[in-house]
Amino acid sequence: MRSLMGKGRRQLAWVLAVALTLGAGGAQACAFHGYTPNPTLVDVLLATEQVALGQPVPGRAGHYRVRQTLAGPPLTEVEVPPGWRLNTPQDGLVLLARDGAYGHWLPLAVMEERFAQVIMQVMAQQSNWIYGDDGPRLRFFARLVNDPNQQLRDLALQELDRVPYATLRAAPLPKVQRLPQDLASGDEALLPIRVLLAGLSKDRAYAAYLRAELDKAVGQDLPYLGAFAVALTELEGKAGVQRIFEEYLQPETLPESTQARLVQALALQYRNGPRDTRRMIGREMAAHARRSPQLARLAKEHFALGSRWRPPVATSTDEFVLER
Repeated sequence: MRSLMGKGRRQLAWVLAVALTLGAGGAQACAFHGYTPNPTLVDVLLATEQVALGQPVPGRAGHYRVRQTLAGPPLTEVEVPPGWRLNTPQDGLVLLARDGAYGHWLPLAVMEERFAQVIMQVMAQQSNWIYGDDGPRLRFFARLVNDPNQQLRDLALQELDRVPYATLRAAPLPKVQRLPQDLASGDEALLPIRVLLAGLSKDRAYAAYLRAELDKAVGQDLPYLGAFAVALTELEGKAGVQRIFEEYLQPETLPESTQARLVQALALQYRNGPRDTRRMIGREMAAHARRSPQLARLAKEHFALGSRWRPPVATSTDEFVLER
């Protein structure tokens, strides 16, 4: 979000080209991947200077009569370029934003009244959320994960997906009511964040699902297998750690890319998990890294994270050692 501000609020069209639009498939969960996630719709709204709600003008394609100005000077009507026009019902409510102070107006989403109400609340927090910490923003959207409106539920999950795992783990998250159905559907949209929420739920009913899906993800080297490894470790603790080492890392038959995702997930839990889980990850990683140069190299890459590194050594508890 702050990187968007650094572009001088002049890159909205580019941002929209990569943003997670409502109803589209999700990106990999940033909570366990090392790259910056795609901007969410909220990121786009926080980074622009003019936002409005409008309805199509009958007989004038691309023209919208402004019902309410949410940011910037008051408006009565705006026009969007042909390449960005949405297929909008005549009485549909459209969220519009301007690409910089003098750029084109662009349609962001067609929405219902309930969604529009939430967007108005978001815009009221624009300056606070741009310059403040992410806590209030996260708590705001955590309350919407069970909203009756599907668009809002998806937006809430996108917002949860953008935060670091440590922040997500510490947040007061409600029980996600439709989570079992959404996971069982096989829909890959927003799958990684849903998997992480299954682990954070502490509901043992998800254990069989996470074990089976992790096994499938490892076998096919799927890009989101890290989510299953993180969630299984979160849910099963030391038993989950033991399974990952014994079933997948000890045989040393996996491609390096698959091993890397598993080591990255373990490193994340080594930094954020309960003490018993951390200690077991440390012991097992130390033992395996001594036997496998490849695992030692991956451990150095994913556990060190800029810290001064020394190779795993035997200590009184045979734990993995990092200099912080």
